[in-house]
Amino acid sequence: MNQYVVVGRADCMYCSKAVGLIRDSGGVVSYYSLNDSKWVLDLFKKADIRTVPQVWTIGGDYIGGYQELKKHIEGD
Repeated sequence: MNQYVVVGRADCMYCSKAVGLIRDSGGVVSYYSLNDSKWVLDLFKKADIRTVPQVWTIGGDYIGGYQELKKHIEGD
């Protein structure tokens, strides 16, 4: 079973699609919303990350956004 960390926003269609894609593939999602997590928002600002979703494996490997996640899951 693959586990992922997704950071997104409440009003983001691709964030919802990323979570759905992971769950549909049998994976598990830990989701953090920029709307609800001030510390995550602060990290994103300091790292100059401006787009969501941002996806990592649970082991900390960076995947990217929705399109990269889709390629990653379809390639597994």
